Amino acid sequence: MGRNKTWVREDSSFRSNHFNPLGNRRDRPPYAHPLGSKGGKGGKGDDRDKGKGGGPNRGGTGAMDKVATKLLNLYCEKKWNEQARMIDLSGLTKAEDVAELNVNLNNTHFCDRLALVIAQGGTWAGKLDSLNLSNNGIYSLKNLAQALNYHDVRIQNLALTGNKIKDLSEVDYLLDMRLREVLLKGNPIEQQGDSYHKYVVKKLRTVELLDQVSVKEWRKELLPKLPDPQDSCMTDHAQMVFQMCALYFAAVDQGNFDALLDAYDSKCVFSCVSEPSTRIFKFPGSKNYHANLQFKSHNLKLAYNVKKPWNCVFSGRSKIVEFLRNDLYAKIKVKHDVSTFKADALTMGDTIVATLHGQFSYSFAGDRDNIEYQRCFDRVFILKPNRVGTEWPARISNDSVTIRSMQDTPMMLPPVDLRAQLMAATRMTEEFATLLMKEAGNNYDQALALFNSNKAAGNIPQNAFQPA
Repeated sequence: MGRNKTWVREDSSFRSNHFNPLGNRRDRPPYAHPLGSKGGKGGKGDDRDKGKGGGPNRGGTGAMDKVATKLLNLYCEKKWNEQARMIDLSGLTKAEDVAELNVNLNNTHFCDRLALVIAQGGTWAGKLDSLNLSNNGIYSLKNLAQALNYHDVRIQNLALTGNKIKDLSEVDYLLDMRLREVLLKGNPIEQQGDSYHKYVVKKLRTVELLDQVSVKEWRKELLPKLPDPQDSCMTDHAQMVFQMCALYFAAVDQGNFDALLDAYDSKCVFSCVSEPSTRIFKFPGSKNYHANLQFKSHNLKLAYNVKKPWNCVFSGRSKIVEFLRNDLYAKIKVKHDVSTFKADALTMGDTIVATLHGQFSYSFAGDRDNIEYQRCFDRVFILKPNRVGTEWPARISNDSVTIRSMQDTPMMLPPVDLRAQLMAATRMTEEFATLLMKEAGNNYDQALALFNSNKAAGNIPQNAFQPA
């Protein structure tokens, strides 16, 4: 694993030559003030607040008055390196310019004042990328990280070399800073070797460089180990997949859902995602059917699924079959032509992952026009060979299906300018504007007419529109 020399030492400072890939991170969680809501009253405090610069009375003014703040600001101005976009505060605890401040970077009050000075900005306002706090006797990152987060100090690179950090758990306090590079060399935790590297990489998901070394190889080692996939489905497994498909979809087409109870494992998990349809349905039953599928869709981009990701996931064979009977295939006559399916499978140990692509036609009981609809689907079955005496050669341990509009030919995404124009005219989200353009064959006028007809019919869900 080669070194990536991102940090270049210049007069005991460091600099970063990398573009900031995370931008202004405005999605941070709110933080309570590190001094607490009662500031001036203070308290006994803990050991971390009893350093040189604070004392037990955490809210007192003492040495940290306006004059002290001004001194700290002047020192930061002096240590600002515009070319490196960095404030170099290495050895701050021994700096003569601020000796009267009794600097202690383990102290709550001092950390809060320092973070405030940095956040208020000087010549570095809007430019700061890096902060060097090396060689400052830091043994805990709690007060420092909380203060930087509270005052919304946004940096990409943090150097903490030559400090006294012993516990790996101290790294956890850096999580919400979304750092890209961190330097911790020369701290006692470095002596833990590979455990130290892996812990930092696992906890700090945004970090790309640790102690000037790329973390790519460590991230690879942390990936979950899966069984080595074997060659594409062998003959016996291929026959098993085809036999399962024939039995399964025959039962669905015949409405024999009770037979499917034996096809699913008792702990099987099922999810269904249904792409919205812009079609105008004259028959009320067809309109209600598609609206219900949208409500039961497990699309994680939908607001209610973001809040409750398990909201539309069905666990256990009885709940799965109930959904198939009462929702996915409710009140429709459905036909699957298994001979037209496209299928692939691979094996992992005794587990088979089968992927199906196909289409089905369906009509609604009671529809006088007897309209036959067609839709496409993608389905992934995770199968385990069945060793019990049954007609089913395997049991389904996981079932995931995606239903989408029927498309005879591949459809290119609509041009960006047309999609933006449609979004401006209709106030629809990008996802639904793309869907309209797709249904209209990338014809703007037809897409707009399709929108107006769907809106008049009340077919457009509220989440299709941009927030007011």
